[in-house]
Amino acid sequence: MKKYFFITFIFVCSFSFSQSIATDRPSAQTDNSYTLYHKAFQLESGLMYSYSNGEINSSSIPNLLLRYGAFDKIEFRFSSDLLISPIGNKISISPIQLGSKIQLIGNESFQLAFLSMVTFDSVNQNTLTKLVGGNSITDNFGVGYTLGHNLSKSNTNNSFNYSVFLSNSFNSKITGFLEFYGEWNYNLLSKISTINFDFGGSYLLNDKMQLDAYFGKGLNNDLYFGSIGFSYLFIN
Repeated sequence: MKKYFFITFIFVCSFSFSQSIATDRPSAQTDNSYTLYHKAFQLESGLMYSYSNGEINSSSIPNLLLRYGAFDKIEFRFSSDLLISPIGNKISISPIQLGSKIQLIGNESFQLAFLSMVTFDSVNQNTLTKLVGGNSITDNFGVGYTLGHNLSKSNTNNSFNYSVFLSNSFNSKITGFLEFYGEWNYNLLSKISTINFDFGGSYLLNDKMQLDAYFGKGLNNDLYFGSIGFSYLFIN
């Protein structure tokens, strides 16, 4: 049977059983519903630019996600960004995020995983937890979705988040996607809801390397963003 590569959520996902790269890029919100291969190490990085309310936001140069397949269905994760401020071009490092992803269900037609990330900030600590799911509708079309919650230690950024992700594999190397996602901040003082969408795609250079890009905007807010990235899979 011919192997097809396509994204089930957030990014690119492979439904073949060969050890090929499957990333959490390039979508803005939807992660991959599969965990990384046992003892495999994966680097995912990209440049991120955003603009909102008439001003340029701090840009990632780059953002970085490191994933390690510690067990058959459990991966460990490390994330941080190198940021450049539009004011004075000041460079800083974002707070470190550590976490894991656990594969709950994984077959060709349906996948479900649990993801948790803790942000270690000297001012405030955030814990993100979410369920990441995906369904393969046909050999080359997939639907992904997430439902999550962000818990702020200071209760200033408590929120629910969600996403829906549609992907289509045009051939064994090129995949495109469309994503809608949002967040509802339920703080007592200010309840804020945002809805955004983005679209993009990925290109497999080979089984271990991927290029990607995506662009998006806010649907009920003045946000514009874009990113280009590169990922590499290391297998012993």
